[in-house]
Amino acid sequence: MVYLSTVRLIRARGPPKYWKKKFVFDQTSHFFGRRRNCYSIAIRALHKAWRSAYIGRKIKKREIRRLWIQRISSGVMEHGMRYSPFIGNLTKYNIQLDRKMLANLAITEPKTFKCLAELAKTKHEEGLLAAVQAYPDRVLLRQTSQDDLLESVKKLRLSTEEKTSSSNQLT
Repeated sequence: MVYLSTVRLIRARGPPKYWKKKFVFDQTSHFFGRRRNCYSIAIRALHKAWRSAYIGRKIKKREIRRLWIQRISSGVMEHGMRYSPFIGNLTKYNIQLDRKMLANLAITEPKTFKCLAELAKTKHEEGLLAAVQAYPDRVLLRQTSQDDLLESVKKLRLSTEEKTSSSNQLT
């Protein structure tokens, strides 16, 4: 293409095909062999690289989340709990810290994390564990059905309500 003046060169900018190829070759400049020189091969390599980059971004998020969970789990194990009851009991207390912040607290602020673990532990002991401790003669087995378990918990709640109401009447 020959332009008679610089104004026409600036305004025309060349055909779109040129700029499309230039973009592809710029993107594939670090590839090896004909993957950066030959357009038909370069465009296929570029599309594959974009697919891999897209998948890699998803995998990176997954791996980071897994790392946060491992850090929280190891921090909670130091305080005698497991990960799932810890997270569940924090949500029962309406503590809305995400896993990234909890992992950061477990590493940088161990005293704060210990307070959170103790809070979750007390909530855990308030539940079914407290009911089992109150009545040690009842043993929960794997054969115990969910209905039997719910029924026994209801009975325990009723009996504890009766105890509290009778103690309130005495005072």
